Amino acid sequence: MIFHDEGKHEAYMRRAIELAKIAVSKGETAVGSLIVQDGKILSEGIEAVRTAMDVSAHAEMIAIRQACRDLRTFDLSDCALYTTAEPCFMCSYAVRRTRIGTVVIGRSTSHIGGHSSRYPILTDSRIVGWSKPPRIVSGVLKVECEALHS
Repeated sequence: MIFHDEGKHEAYMRRAIELAKIAVSKGETAVGSLIVQDGKILSEGIEAVRTAMDVSAHAEMIAIRQACRDLRTFDLSDCALYTTAEPCFMCSYAVRRTRIGTVVIGRSTSHIGGHSSRYPILTDSRIVGWSKPPRIVSGVLKVECEALHS
């Protein structure tokens, strides 16, 4: 997968934004996520906490679960997660547990985010027994991602 091509980041984030809009149409929080491997979208997730009555049904968790099932592994180290909103603590744990190599974020969520909050579990390399932190690319289509929540 080409991680240095900003155009690719934007194209995948546009798809995540489309997914976030679907979430909103279903009465959910505006979050859309997808997992990409070798230039191919492996899985997609839309926020489904309310519709599924499941507090773990975050867009990132749904996309990660599906990618792991489809690949039959918990090792997503050669994958990238694209998400319109910075992964929360729970989703950040799942990213670290599956060793996702790159996380591309649209907008930050500094109060509960695993990267920009006081508890950066997504990027803290001092956590014993965890895989190395993923590469973080933040602010991709930030204005469009922030507009989802206005």
